[in-house]
Amino acid sequence: MVRAAIRESRMTIRLFVEPGQVYSWLQFIHAKPPYSIALDGIVNDRPRRHPRGPYANFDHHARVDRLATRSTAEQVLLEINLGLFRTFQRDGEPTANLYVNDADEDTCLSVWLLRNSDVVLRGSVELARLVYYEDRLDATAGAYPLRDPARYRQMAWIFEPYHDARYEGRLKQMDEHDMGDLIDSVMPRISAHLAGQGGETVLEGRIEVLGGGPGWSMVRETGPAARLALFDMGIQAFVVYRGEDDGRHHYTLGRRSVWVPWPWRRLIRALNEADPAVEDRECARWGPLSNAATIGGSPRLEGSALSPAEVEAVVNRVLARSGAAVTRS
Repeated sequence: MVRAAIRESRMTIRLFVEPGQVYSWLQFIHAKPPYSIALDGIVNDRPRRHPRGPYANFDHHARVDRLATRSTAEQVLLEINLGLFRTFQRDGEPTANLYVNDADEDTCLSVWLLRNSDVVLRGSVELARLVYYEDRLDATAGAYPLRDPARYRQMAWIFEPYHDARYEGRLKQMDEHDMGDLIDSVMPRISAHLAGQGGETVLEGRIEVLGGGPGWSMVRETGPAARLALFDMGIQAFVVYRGEDDGRHHYTLGRRSVWVPWPWRRLIRALNEADPAVEDRECARWGPLSNAATIGGSPRLEGSALSPAEVEAVVNRVLARSGAAVTRS
């Protein structure tokens, strides 16, 4: 469903919201019309371009080294400045159909950039800073030290609608209308921040430790600053339990950096083998299966059939067999 009308008479940028939907690259270019751009995970593939469509996929989750690949918003900023809308244009007017399946910070900022390519091309130091900070935090799952408390508070204010929906449990129940409205509600906050009229939000969030094992913790996060609290506690490797939905559980796996000696590939393989909900199709498996990964989790669409106790047992079994030693900072 189209979630954004034409922003200006000279620009045709439409937003299509498909919560939880995932395509392969080939499925996307065959299913969507020309001038279509996939953002931040709706296509389960590395960044891709097809000039003859034209089509594009901007993403940093699948089949990439996450730390060596810029966030979706950073990719979009670079591509706009390097001539994206010289190809994605009709009769000299920027033209694109944007497809998303979530409403997180990276998605919202990417949509804003594509809707406001004229602002991007004029250049803005504050816009460059915002994209830089969002890129570092998104790529590292919040582990990158900004060393700027005011910047954290400003970004918390910009993306407050998303944070509220996530931590109140509303995000998983949203249909395309609700999620589109959520994305639209973030757009004026980005504009206000760039105009020097944005606000700041008190950083709130805590960690509830549910379990774990040698050198890692299973936790529940409450509030947008919870990840900061997690790293402040010295936790280097973790499983976040995000709750249960229709009998399926949702988890995020993470470690502070690639230098934390966690047997990532073995863990993902073991969880896939143990989970009866896993299927051999796009985003129906634990992932990513990469030794360079720092963030991943349970099947994105259906979730996991494993309870927190079962996930804890699998992780501890793999760690015991591999002899991995994760230490706290």
